[in-house]
Amino acid sequence: MFVRACKILRSREREIFDTLREKVYTTFPKETVAFLKRELDRFENPLAHRLEEGLKGLVALFGEEEFSWEKADYYLDRLIKIEAVQSRKPSEGLAFLFFLKSAIREVAGEEILARFGPEGLLEVEDYVDALTLRAFNHYLAAREKLNELKFQEWKSRLFLLLKRAGYLYDEREGSLAPETALDHNENPH
Repeated sequence: MFVRACKILRSREREIFDTLREKVYTTFPKETVAFLKRELDRFENPLAHRLEEGLKGLVALFGEEEFSWEKADYYLDRLIKIEAVQSRKPSEGLAFLFFLKSAIREVAGEEILARFGPEGLLEVEDYVDALTLRAFNHYLAAREKLNELKFQEWKSRLFLLLKRAGYLYDEREGSLAPETALDHNENPH
């Protein structure tokens, strides 16, 4: 699929990214933003690195001759996994896509309107809307996976707690549960 305004978006890519990043950073606490801006090394600050990579990738998609949904899914997945583990509402987690739409409109909207008319800008915004719907699917899948992991961890902890309390018999250990051993000691016959 082709975005008519791709040349305009490619020429304004850096400005769109900077505007988008500032809008996304407003959703984090001030101390976190200072840390995110200070260190971008992937090993020193993987969160900042992933945010930069994902946001840059999404912005760059609109400047390419062919819009790639495969690449879009890759960048969405990377961003959504960050958002899914935060203790935010889903609407806050997906806000970065609405910020993308407003950043494109702020930076390149007038130029797109002058060159391609409202259809050119609506075409770009339709892609952002489609990204938002795909992001919702990614977000739900990530939250389901996270809840599944939490449930498995809870089950493991419960099992260990019951085992330590002597309420479970583990055949792999080859010993009787403590209560069974007590019953034999009380009644020697």
